[in-house]
Amino acid sequence: MWLQDDCDIYRPVRSGQSQLNISDLVGNLAYHAMMLEVHLTPKPGLVDCANSGAHQNMDLSTFVASCDALKPFMKEFVHAGSQASHIAAKNLLTQLRPIGIEAEKAMFYATNGVNTHKGMIFTLGLICGAVGWLHQNSQAYDAKRVREVIRACCASLVESELKQNLTKSNTAGERIYQQFGLTGIRGEAAAGYPTIFKYALPTYTQAIEQGDSEERSLILTLFALMAQNNDTTVINRAGLDGLNFVKQQAGVVVATCYDSYHDFEQHILAIDNSFIERNISPGGSADLLAATWLLVQLDVCSQSLIKK
Repeated sequence: MWLQDDCDIYRPVRSGQSQLNISDLVGNLAYHAMMLEVHLTPKPGLVDCANSGAHQNMDLSTFVASCDALKPFMKEFVHAGSQASHIAAKNLLTQLRPIGIEAEKAMFYATNGVNTHKGMIFTLGLICGAVGWLHQNSQAYDAKRVREVIRACCASLVESELKQNLTKSNTAGERIYQQFGLTGIRGEAAAGYPTIFKYALPTYTQAIEQGDSEERSLILTLFALMAQNNDTTVINRAGLDGLNFVKQQAGVVVATCYDSYHDFEQHILAIDNSFIERNISPGGSADLLAATWLLVQLDVCSQSLIKK
């Protein structure tokens, strides 16, 4: 069910043998991560199955169309990483950038110009590319190794794209760096996504081990991210006051022991209303949530292949 696709995950080679189709496997997982994130409900300020959050120009169908358009590019990122296995990890980003640019064009075409997944393309593209590079180099593609590859290929991002370009501010991330010194998603990538590894993965793992449902575990993980992430999407829409409000509200959820799922959900719905009133959408944290789920699946896949 999780990997339904028109491509076989394992392709036959000879009688009794099969070869892992890494691009299909990981590309499908990345697609599923995007679809899982947008359908997760409720999510304060974000598009979900209940409402469009703080957004006026997009809804669930917009995101689904975007996910469908991006699916083949996730596989291309993996393939590009595999094809670049002969170069050092620090040079991998240059091989992935052209695919990212084409993916953004496909997204805008599918959504009639609406930015649904620009940050997601960057983060999931890095993960997919790292997996392809690792697999082709006969290395396990668990979350830890993926992180090492991403950190190597993005090490100079902040220096080259933010610190050396202080005279221009074409993107929200560049403007926010000039105003507040916050490095946003570039800083996350350069450091190997510390917010995911320090907060999101432990929260998700603990929730699952305690017997929480997938849905509740993901929602708790989203709030753990919101409580820590310097989300430039929030800052762009609501300033630093908005970011502080998000962190405070999310921190309360993370620290609260609820008597029932109903109480938990009602609290989240109240936060959703307050975010919508303030035009807050924690889109950066939503991107990191999808990446977290993908990294968990990669750990599982990598371990199962090692056992074989």
